[in-house]
Amino acid sequence: MATTKFSFFLLPLLMVFALIVLPMTSGQYFKCMDACTLTPPCADKCRAMGFSNGGECRIYSFGGVCCCQCTSKDCINPLLFNPPLYN
Repeated sequence: MATTKFSFFLLPLLMVFALIVLPMTSGQYFKCMDACTLTPPCADKCRAMGFSNGGECRIYSFGGVCCCQCTSKDCINPLLFNPPLYN
């Protein structure tokens, strides 16, 4: 009987969690590459590659990565969002 009450509680809880988390994670898109140590050179590199919003250097325990800010999802993985057309 306790499992029945738990399942009715779990579904709304997961729905609320999804409604809160999804907008937070879908606001900005980044394409990360190469190592970096400082943000200004990374931002300049991203602008030179055509990312108008620049980028930022994110430092992790294994080192830094240069993440360029995209204007849409398309730059993250072009094959995922724009698959090639085969005849």
